Amino acid sequence: MKDIDKYRGCLIGGAVGDALGYAIEFLDEESIFQRYGELGITEYDLVDGVAQISDDTQMTLFTANALLLGTTRGMTRGIMGPYSSYAGLCYKDWLRTQTEKYPVDNKNPYTYTWLINIPELFHRRAPGNTCLSAIHAGSNGTIEKPINNSKGCGGVMRVAPVGL
Repeated sequence: MKDIDKYRGCLIGGAVGDALGYAIEFLDEESIFQRYGELGITEYDLVDGVAQISDDTQMTLFTANALLLGTTRGMTRGIMGPYSSYAGLCYKDWLRTQTEKYPVDNKNPYTYTWLINIPELFHRRAPGNTCLSAIHAGSNGTIEKPINNSKGCGGVMRVAPVGL
């Protein structure tokens, strides 16, 4: 298997699973069975004919973009910072997709990711308050000095591209 196939599989597989589970993310087991039957959800719950993704898939795409941004800068300019810095910049672009309307009003036209030009990403998909507040704060935490004590699973999902 070629590396590009692994990258595609990671991003597409994660998005497919997220799109199936997004409709039931905040439902308890009883509510799921009441709504979808004894097998639970087995097909996409379409909205206007489209399966919806959550903020986790959105942020996974912005994470992948951050890795590409850092790598490209390193290869083309011979300098680069830590990937976490690029992730922070790309997550600020993601935050704009959650707080602004498309197209964005670019008083400061510089953005760090081309994803800011995809109108379908400009839908608020239940992002967690921890994530929103951390990006708004604009500071990076470390293992030794975390900026919060969140224990949600979203972080595991959005860093999937890092492993590749």
